[in-house]
Amino acid sequence: MQQPDSFLPSEYVEQRRDHRTTILAIGLFLVIVGTILAAFLHRQSQLDQIVNAQKQVIKRTEDAAIQVAMLTSLQQSRVQMLERAELAAALVERVPRSILMAELINRMPNGLGLTEFNLESKRLRTAPAPAAQTGGRRSARTAPSPDAKPAVEVPRYVVRMEMKGVAPTDLHVSKFLSSLNDYPLLQDVRLESTQEDLVDDDMVRRFEITCALRPEADVRNSADPSGTSNEMLKRLNRNEVSW
Repeated sequence: MQQPDSFLPSEYVEQRRDHRTTILAIGLFLVIVGTILAAFLHRQSQLDQIVNAQKQVIKRTEDAAIQVAMLTSLQQSRVQMLERAELAAALVERVPRSILMAELINRMPNGLGLTEFNLESKRLRTAPAPAAQTGGRRSARTAPSPDAKPAVEVPRYVVRMEMKGVAPTDLHVSKFLSSLNDYPLLQDVRLESTQEDLVDDDMVRRFEITCALRPEADVRNSADPSGTSNEMLKRLNRNEVSW
């Protein structure tokens, strides 16, 4: 005869077994759900970090674009200011005629005099750049934009002088010519002609000299070792000499 395993009723034992199985199943379900929830939260945290990093990159890119736009605007303003300054400097006479005449007179040897002095200013015209063409047609890349502003042409002048006068001897003419060659603001100093002439029963040398101002000539930037026009420069700095 088989002995019973327990004194408890079999219905009670089965009920307890089912209850333990249910609790175990619920526990396993909660563990699985918790694992899934933890994985979801971890993944969501990683996505939030990625989104925040992307937002920071976009913000830095926008800030950099603003700085680049400001830098471009500053560069354009600088170019415009330089063009205006160059134009203003070109419109101002950098070598006043009063100082130029004083320099020429101070370089004349004793006995030499001018009978005629001509000064001529001629504006240099810059030839327009040829348009690039491809196959007989203008290239689309080089076509000017309708909204583009025309470049301001800075006027440039060539100032030439012609001096005629009389001197006692050729030595006086030679000294005057050498002194003009030593003047740093002049270039192309040439003796065009010289000949003897009778003036009031005296034999003199009539001469003709031509020269030109250097394109970069500026009396305020030139040294004056002889000190011939220091007073004129002082008056120029005090705006007492007209341009």
